[in-house]
Amino acid sequence: MVVPPFCRSRSGRVFRIQRRSEPLDDHGRRYTLRATPIRTGSVDGHEATRELDQEQVRDKIHNRQSVPSPEEIFEQLWQQLRLELDSLGGG
Repeated sequence: MVVPPFCRSRSGRVFRIQRRSEPLDDHGRRYTLRATPIRTGSVDGHEATRELDQEQVRDKIHNRQSVPSPEEIFEQLWQQLRLELDSLGGG
């Protein structure tokens, strides 16, 4: 699955999708997926965020467990954000 640059909610609103990844004080990384409406109006932007702690990643590697790639994280965030956008009422 690929996170698209734009999406349309069930109510017909169009959103621009932006991806961002930023470090967190040497302790991890924050992944953010933000949906910004193309037309301004009563609908605000929505976002889904996930923080990945480096210590947890090291523990998973040490215990031979899988560590999600950035693409997998963005895909999970996209599924979460898509559900939120589709639940918006019409108007």
